[in-house]
Amino acid sequence: MKHTADIVIIGGGIQGLSLAYYLTRKGVSDLLLLEMNTLGSGSSGRSAAMIGFTFQTERSLPLTRWSFDALLRFKEELGASPDYEPTGVLLLAGAESANDLSKRHMLLTALGIDSQLVDRTQALELTPHLNLEDIELAVYNAREGCIDPHAIMMAYAQNARRRGARLIEGVRATGLQIKSGRVVGVETSAGPVATPCVVNAAGFRARQVAAWAGMDLPITNRKRHIFVTGPVPAYAGPIPFTYEVDLPWYMRREGPGLIIGMGNAESDEEDPKVDWSFLDEVIEHSIHRAPPLEEAGVKTAWAGLRPLTPDDDPILGPAAQVAGFWNDCGWGGHGVMHAPAAGMALAEWLVDGQATTLDLTPFGAERFSPGSR
Repeated sequence: MKHTADIVIIGGGIQGLSLAYYLTRKGVSDLLLLEMNTLGSGSSGRSAAMIGFTFQTERSLPLTRWSFDALLRFKEELGASPDYEPTGVLLLAGAESANDLSKRHMLLTALGIDSQLVDRTQALELTPHLNLEDIELAVYNAREGCIDPHAIMMAYAQNARRRGARLIEGVRATGLQIKSGRVVGVETSAGPVATPCVVNAAGFRARQVAAWAGMDLPITNRKRHIFVTGPVPAYAGPIPFTYEVDLPWYMRREGPGLIIGMGNAESDEEDPKVDWSFLDEVIEHSIHRAPPLEEAGVKTAWAGLRPLTPDDDPILGPAAQVAGFWNDCGWGGHGVMHAPAAGMALAEWLVDGQATTLDLTPFGAERFSPGSR
């Protein structure tokens, strides 16, 4: 492994790989990406793989718009299909979340983004057999849908490598070298790498990596389980991604069966394992919300971490504490859908000194400082 680089990216998930691709497009060839396991082996590869507007904060919606358009032209640009399938998204809210979901619907409508309030009859036409007795509000968006994170990540990786980037698997970043308040290198399990610039795209490790630069990022890793079922006759036809906001809980079609996601427990496991004792709780709620799931048999399962910030938006941009240290982290469950926009804009900021495609300054870590608004 060459032990110098103009830029080092820590983390080989979809955010790190998107940034590597867009940096090489802007002419950065002496680029090193370090992934401690295999590319896409963390949260990106364990995602529910949705893209849409109804999950986003107002601050993030410009990223969503740009990413949506980029994914529609992805095959033309990168030579691989993102497998976008517009399944639609149906959001359900009980008493706890109905007001927030109503405000989100009004925001989307005001911005000209498709969002439909649906009554119980319409909701049941979209996803049959739901138990809606404790649901107060439902919102539907027909354009939202599924994408394939693995195909997207491999396309970014192949195109970045073609332009000279070095994407190294099985090497763990272990610390920073800092002199006179500036990054001069990265410590790794394969030895030090001299560099003036480090990007923290470390996913669930982002808080630890930022601490090397003296930053205490307010990121909490939340564990979600995903269970894959066999065929369920009541849901043999197309249904939208059906998401209950309060828990959260969701289900969508996957091959001949369904995937069911649930869980929000705090966890810092490096390789999150399925807690099979949690399955009873998932089954209980799933049958309550969609009674035909009583017939479902679980075939397999996995678990993943969502690195969440207090305002559900990512942390992007340069650190005030250490020159040459940048953050691209705290994406929660939205990193896959926002990878094109963040990669493009952050590459502009790093190379040109400012992001012109999108304004990333509202995502700075300083918004969490005492006294900030």
